[in-house]
Amino acid sequence: MEAIIKQILKKENINAKMIKKATSGFTNIVYFADGFVIKIATDEYTKNKLEKEISIYKNIKINNIPNYISSGTINDYTYLIISKVNGVGLYSIWHTLSYEQRVNCVKQIAKILKEFNKQNAEFLSDEYKMTDWAENIKNKLKNVSNGLKKLTLDTKKLDRFINYKVNNYFGENNFGLVYNDSHFDNFIYDNGKLSLIDFDRVVYAPIDYEMLIFKTMCDNPSKFASEEDEDKIIDSDYSNVYDSFKLYYKEMFNVANVEERIKIYQFIYLADQAINMKNRQIGNSWAKELLVDFIKDFCIS
Repeated sequence: MEAIIKQILKKENINAKMIKKATSGFTNIVYFADGFVIKIATDEYTKNKLEKEISIYKNIKINNIPNYISSGTINDYTYLIISKVNGVGLYSIWHTLSYEQRVNCVKQIAKILKEFNKQNAEFLSDEYKMTDWAENIKNKLKNVSNGLKKLTLDTKKLDRFINYKVNNYFGENNFGLVYNDSHFDNFIYDNGKLSLIDFDRVVYAPIDYEMLIFKTMCDNPSKFASEEDEDKIIDSDYSNVYDSFKLYYKEMFNVANVEERIKIYQFIYLADQAINMKNRQIGNSWAKELLVDFIKDFCIS
């Protein structure tokens, strides 16, 4: 793959003394070349996600994100070149920051997400536009219910909630471009300034959907941390982050039943993970616990 990177750099007239593969690329293969990041997609799934990210870099005009350099194809590979952001993941230094520094970070996160949510989303393809939100949530819950049935769990109460209650929570919506991956591994910290990276999960949806990942991180801080950062996570360091965020992005929470909506987002997300866990004993137990808590939280009879 390094030979492909050299071909890309030559094609783009970029001279780089250092070429290094990233230790974690997640969806795409990622390389660093001096001050640049090169993302490469090798199959249809990763190409579709990278093409979405390319369109975001071409259309989003906000500060605090990497600069778009170039993109294209070579040898049937799709690639994206962006500037490399200086700094470290916020997870890795959160435990070292003072109270004032943490508050400043939360303010910046709120500002960055607020600017992002306001961006025009017309460039997104229809598959990423969740315009019928109540129906979208119903379908997600139905998928969860079907998965729970396969685990022999009783979903009668959940099914009644889906059929008769969902519309009560999702009739009012404030749509925007949702980053949809706002945990601390995607915020880069450099001398008090934050930058946001990685845009392959972006959708057009109600902006409170942004809190699915953010609040899940606050509830379980180590969930999205990389292996090298897990030992640095102190749960109490995250206990006030969500409430602090709400103070600095009040518009996100100006929708009826917002906290209940966020609980529903989290239930769908976590239940799906429990249903698909490889360790079935742990997965079944977790899924049952999530279902019991959901029924209790929403007083479903």
